[in-house]
This record gives sequence, structure tokens and C-alpha cells, in this order.
Amino acid sequence: MAAIKRIAIAFIIIAIALMGFSSPNLRSEAEVTINNMTFGELWMGEELSKDDLRGHVVGVEFWGIWCPPCRSAMPHLAERYKKHNPKGFILLGFHSTRQETKEDVIAFCKSNKVTFNIYDGGNISGVEVKGIPHFVLFDHNGNMVYSGHPMESGKKFEETMKSAPDWLTGEGPYKKLNALAQKIRERKELGKTLSTLKTKHLNSENADEKSEAETLVERLERFGNRLLSRAEAKKEKDPLGAFNLYKEIATLFKGDEIGDNAQKVVDELQKDKTFQDILKAEKELDEIIKEVDKFKPCPQDTLFNKKCSNCKKKNPTMDSVISKGKALLKKYPSSPAAEKVKEILLLE
Repeated sequence: MAAIKRIAIAFIIIAIALMGFSSPNLRSEAEVTINNMTFGELWMGEELSKDDLRGHVVGVEFWGIWCPPCRSAMPHLAERYKKHNPKGFILLGFHSTRQETKEDVIAFCKSNKVTFNIYDGGNISGVEVKGIPHFVLFDHNGNMVYSGHPMESGKKFEETMKSAPDWLTGEGPYKKLNALAQKIRERKELGKTLSTLKTKHLNSENADEKSEAETLVERLERFGNRLLSRAEAKKEKDPLGAFNLYKEIATLFKGDEIGDNAQKVVDELQKDKTFQDILKAEKELDEIIKEVDKFKPCPQDTLFNKKCSNCKKKNPTMDSVISKGKALLKKYPSSPAAEKVKEILLLE
């Protein structure tokens, strides 16, 4: 009896200890923020920092191309991103990699019109992901508001987007400068508006007007300079994307120093013969990629095996596309597009 009593007491002690135990990896939703996020290696998209996420509604999808439910959910998430990204929604895909390659994942994403950032792995400390797909949603204040299956997140997502203020103007309210804030919300004449804020309102004797001007100027300048940094970062790997982004910045911020700086780069690049050759190569590469995206895989052999007759039967334009790729290599051998076309068409 004494032995049984001792065992019973031991169980009670263990039970009490377990009741008071909480895993350091699990936290309440209120405690999990975007600061808990760790990015994996960027496989597709643009470099983002945690600072870039602030003020935005942010979604994170844990997924893998080897997971059938994940594959089914991705087109829906891609559509959600396409619809809501202009309103400030940012979506990140944390891929759970097994045997897949970066190229496998990117090919799947392109075929499903996925345009948001994809990473090889990633983590959110405090969130328990028992299986995938798993979707995590953060509101514009950076707090987690949903964690669960992506296909069950629709109602919470809509509520979160509806309650979020415009990410560029922020919460406000703007009692003195509401007309200018509205122009920013409509993305009209950002450069001219920024110039007006700096010259007419930033040194106002009215404390409220000055405070509102300072907030709007800080937000606009941070946005414009962030775009300039992204354009600069794109120059080497995505020259066409960089050139187009500089043009977009020059138009969006026309009338301010940010727009002037972007226009100077556009003018310089238009005069730079080497860069213009790079742009021409990128445009030719885009045409090649469009053709390759239409190709049907051959189950008997690799798609670009020139000896495989079935590949050519399934894809009658294959020889023509390969010829275009070889021509690009000959004309622009040192361009980034040349390296890409080698990889895509398995050329040497």
C-alpha cells in the first residue's frame, strides 16, 4: 500500500508540474509578431526586410510542392495576392523542401501564376506548424491574427484588410492635410505632393499641420527611397526589371528629388550601349521563356534532349527556340540573359 501511495503522489506531482509547464516555442496570438519571423533563402521575388513589412497586412504560407493540398491552395493564394497587393497586402511563401530543387519550385510557381516571394524554408517562433499547408496572418500593426489552414482564412483575411488603413498614409487622422493625404491614398502625383508638403507645410507654425506634414513626408520619402534601393539591387540580376522600375519611380515621384534621381539613372542607362545590349538580351530571353512555358513535358526523357523524338513531337517549336537561344548566346555572351538561357535550354 505504501508503494502504491508513493506512486500516486509521484503522478500527482508530475501532473501539477505539467499543468504549470508551457513550451517556450508556443505563445498566444497577441505575443506573436512579425519580429518572430525568420526568412529562409530567397528563391523567387524581391529582397525584403522586416522593416519593409511594417504597416502592411502580411501573410505567410508554409507549403511544399510535394504536398497535394498545398498545390491546390497556391492558385487561390496567388489570386488573393494579385487582388490585394496594390492595397498593401504582402504574401510570403516558406517552402518545405525535401528532394525538390529551386528550379522545380520556381517552375511550379510560374505555371500557377505565383508572383509573391518564395523562400527555401523560414520560421515564425511561437507558431506551431504541425502540418502543411499552414497560413499565418499578421495585421497592419504586425500582430498575428490567424494561424491555420489557408482555405479557412478568408473571413479573417477580409476583416483584417478592411480594418487596415492605407499603408502609405498610415492611421492618421489628417485634419489639416486631409486633401493631400487623399491624393497619396489615390497614388496621384506623389512627387508633387511631397514637394508641396516640404515647401508649404513642413515649417508651418500650426503644430498639428507641421506634425501631419512630418508624418507624410517621412512615409513618402521612405517609400520612394526603398523603391530606389530595390531598383539598384535589381541592376545586376534583373536589368530589365531595374530599368522599368526606375522609369516607374521617375513618373510616380515626378516633381521631387526622388523622381529626379530616378530619371537621371534612366537617362544614363539609355545612353549606355552595354546596358542597352543587356536590355535587348533580356527582351529576347523573355520571348524564349514564353515559348518554353508552353512546352509539354515528355515522360520518356528530359524536355531538352535533342535526341528524344517524342520531345520534338510534343513540342514542334523546340528546335526554333533552341536556335534563338544559341543566337542570344552568340550576340550577348557576357549578359545575365546568356547565363539564364544556358540554364533553361541546357546549352553550353
